[in-house]
Amino acid sequence: MKILKNPQPLKLRAHLYGELRLWRMLENLRYIAKEEGLRRFKESLIAYSADLGGLIAGLIVFLRLEVFLSEPWIVMLYPIMITLRGNIGGIFSAKLSTSLNLGYIRPSLRRNTPLFMILFSAINFISLLLSFFSGLIVFLAQIVIVGFKPWLLGIVLLTSLSTQVISMSIAIPVTCALGFISFKRKIDPDVILYPIMSTVTDILVSLTYTVVIIVVKTLIGFIAIFSICIVSSSAILLLMKKYGREVEFVTSVKQILAPLLLSLLIGWFSGLALSNVKSKLEEYPSIMIVYPAIIDTIGNFGASIGSILTARLAEGLVSPKLSLSLLELYETIQMWLSALLYFIVYAYIAFLNGFQNVGVIIICFIASSPLILFTCKLSAIGVFERNLDLDNFVIPLETTFSDFLGTLLLSLFLGII
Repeated sequence: MKILKNPQPLKLRAHLYGELRLWRMLENLRYIAKEEGLRRFKESLIAYSADLGGLIAGLIVFLRLEVFLSEPWIVMLYPIMITLRGNIGGIFSAKLSTSLNLGYIRPSLRRNTPLFMILFSAINFISLLLSFFSGLIVFLAQIVIVGFKPWLLGIVLLTSLSTQVISMSIAIPVTCALGFISFKRKIDPDVILYPIMSTVTDILVSLTYTVVIIVVKTLIGFIAIFSICIVSSSAILLLMKKYGREVEFVTSVKQILAPLLLSLLIGWFSGLALSNVKSKLEEYPSIMIVYPAIIDTIGNFGASIGSILTARLAEGLVSPKLSLSLLELYETIQMWLSALLYFIVYAYIAFLNGFQNVGVIIICFIASSPLILFTCKLSAIGVFERNLDLDNFVIPLETTFSDFLGTLLLSLFLGII
């Protein structure tokens, strides 16, 4: 083997090559910044502003906190309802956005394509099915915690079903209208649709959930809510009867159901984590004001990235690589900074309401964002390489993981302080 007596020229060449690569990367980044500007920062700043509406959802729970904290199953079921909202709404928003961009769905509520009605029917059916399962697993957990109470099964199931049925019957038409309007005005629905609708549905879920847990314990309220569930469930089953044999319906349900059942289990762990710090929530009630907004923004940060990535993979604009391209890096930094601004706002709001450890809220986002970004990339690539529908897997996995991670970190930090 030939031994070099003087390796300095090679070291110098390697050093110069490294500097040249860095210089080229910075030049490319400067060109991207010049071409793109602050477009993603502005779009995400507008989109995440809807997360401030999560404060309304939190305020609804805060005002009736004594009811919310009265029983373990009520605390446990709430994060699951929020998670289901994120998953089902996320899938619908992502599929609607992608289908609009690809031309499979027209931006109109009237005389739309058959695919639109199939998607509408499948999402409603899955929402009904998962709300039943969520109520069932919470009831089983309640048995372990406080013992078997057979009469409680009907209350828990009815609460879960009615919360999802009522909130989604409003949220889905609003999602369609917003998606169609944004598409017609040439605003990217991949960036703006899910963040806005996640907050709207958070408010709907929180309001519906609070009303239901108060009303369902009375005889008249129980009968009224039971009647609403029967009518809504019948309408959903009629839609399933009409479109249930379509190939797209069967394929969508099969592909969506597996990740959503997994996300339901993870959401249950979120509920357990929150119920375990019940005493801390009583001590720091202002946390419940910002809690929906926190998990909204964490989820929306990942959902925006995931939605953009799935659309580009579907259109063949990017290759399935785990590493970030310069464009993706530049866009991610913009969306991360805009999300960070909102976490500073949430920390300040919690501080004004008596919570002194405001750093906990900001650290939740800083600690969770790299893991969420990695999850988005990994799940999108894995699903794409297996020729599965990206919208059915990436968004539910990302939103569930975001909700769980945000709830877990917040619960851990609350347990420490």
